[in-house]
Amino acid sequence: MDSNNTHSKTTSFNLSEQVKAILQKKGYSSIFNYGDYKFFKSQCKRAFNKAQAIAQKFIEEANPENNDFKQYLF
Repeated sequence: MDSNNTHSKTTSFNLSEQVKAILQKKGYSSIFNYGDYKFFKSQCKRAFNKAQAIAQKFIEEANPENNDFKQYLF
């Protein structure tokens, strides 16, 4: 069994990776950090969808100007 192949399968189920993916989809990939992640994770431990709840906490705390699209003119 290839350990690299096993690792790639398990990381997609990792909660922090799920939160990063949600933030990236919403254009907030740059705001993720593990200090806030641990804090938000403790606040959201009873949430039904923990990854979504944690990502929402990141977005609520973020400056609206601090997103991945700020460099583009619309």
